[in-house]
Amino acid sequence: MSEAPRRISRGAGRVRRVILAVITTVLLVALFAALSVFQLAPQWTDSTGVAASSRGYNVSQRQVTSYCPARMALSDDATYGDSEYHVSQGNIASAARYAAFGAVYQSSVGPLNADGGDETSLEDADAQGQADVKVAAGDADHGARLVDTRLLQAQSGTGSAAAIAAWATKGDLKGMSAASCVPTGLKQSFLLPDTATGTTQQLVVANPSAKATSLRVDVWGSKQTGTMTLSTGRTLNVAAYGQSTLDLAAGAPDQDALFVTVSSQEAPIAAVVRVVHMDGLTSKGSDFAMPLGSSTKTTTLDGISAGDSVALLAFSKENATFEASWMGGSGRGKPRTAQLTAGKVSTIDLGKAPKGASALLISSDTALQVAAKITGSGHDDSEDFALVNAVPAAASSAIVLPDKVGGDIIVGNPSDGLRKATLTAYDADGRHVGDNALKIDAHGVARLGSKDYGDNARLFVLDDNAGLQWGVRLSQDDVRNADLPDVAWLGPQPLEPRHARVRAVPNLLTVR
Repeated sequence: MSEAPRRISRGAGRVRRVILAVITTVLLVALFAALSVFQLAPQWTDSTGVAASSRGYNVSQRQVTSYCPARMALSDDATYGDSEYHVSQGNIASAARYAAFGAVYQSSVGPLNADGGDETSLEDADAQGQADVKVAAGDADHGARLVDTRLLQAQSGTGSAAAIAAWATKGDLKGMSAASCVPTGLKQSFLLPDTATGTTQQLVVANPSAKATSLRVDVWGSKQTGTMTLSTGRTLNVAAYGQSTLDLAAGAPDQDALFVTVSSQEAPIAAVVRVVHMDGLTSKGSDFAMPLGSSTKTTTLDGISAGDSVALLAFSKENATFEASWMGGSGRGKPRTAQLTAGKVSTIDLGKAPKGASALLISSDTALQVAAKITGSGHDDSEDFALVNAVPAAASSAIVLPDKVGGDIIVGNPSDGLRKATLTAYDADGRHVGDNALKIDAHGVARLGSKDYGDNARLFVLDDNAGLQWGVRLSQDDVRNADLPDVAWLGPQPLEPRHARVRAVPNLLTVR
């Protein structure tokens, strides 16, 4: 063969090799692209690899943090103009009590800051053979406090409960207010009464973590459906170990009621709303609005006494029809029926509670959030009110009473059958002072005085609960002796573990 044909053959071979290389490169690129988009069939993968090594774990919370607000205060106590027009907190006094129950390693209460100074440990009850109870007491005069509880075991009957109360017979905070301490979370919701002239609703948000957080505040009103545009804005920044406030009444004025949600992305928070009402220069009461529980179709609202003026607050994300009827006394009477518009807060005036009434039974065709504003009257047109939430039933829960405060324990049964539970009382030192086996008929209610267990009964635990809901209608002797109304309420705090299911999946991109 001549030299020319050989050169042509070699050239054709190089061209074929180049073409094959290009085709191979294109196919490889296409294959890698397909693998990045589509998942291989299980039979083409190693069954002993990543999928098989994915595992689920049940985890339980062993450290519980609760926020106890400072005593009730005016949002603005500055002095302007003539002295007779100055606002005044009067002779307000306060008390606080903290308790831990069950398998608790350590529990302490301290200020909301990073240095941990002025911290008090809850002490064991000095009693042989008694249940494990740790206790401490103080006041709420010197700012907010944190209760930090570390559990030995995450089991029913183990946890903490704490509460504060404040009262006055002079000034613009006459009457009584109370709050249970609030466990932290990423989201909390509130139902609030009207924002008419003379009302302040101060949202107070605490951040007990070491990381600052930004909050989103969403508000629904009674005049329109959907969230409102607040004149004060809907974001709130809270520093680490700090508190921030937002005036909701100023941001959403002239509403009959509000539904508010507070959401945090960066860190768990705790919140309350300080509600104070004035009619000109006349005090009309104050109270803390506490975070709501989950929405429900059937529930009770306790803490009612005969002669109270009761206004029902309700919110649903769907159109709803519900009934409200009195519990206690001669019977339920004729239920009050109301319609709810989705995304709009409703307030229903139920008038005065009849003789013997202790609670309200709420039944709805869809899950809703519900609360009540309970108002009592005294001499010289004085008034005081309490904000009562629907609190979900728990197998074990507790309420603690601060010093110089008494009350009636009200237990309601929203179900259609007989329900049972055991109510146990302890004194201020955590010693057992009595118990009571409760049996409450369908749609029934029981009312017991805290002094039925003795003058020293301060801690109350409802155990073996099969669906009963309860709370304490408080009273205070100094306020009553001044012929002033003392309307306040405390709800229970669950002594139940928090569980979560966590699934761990190895990541091949992680370098060990």
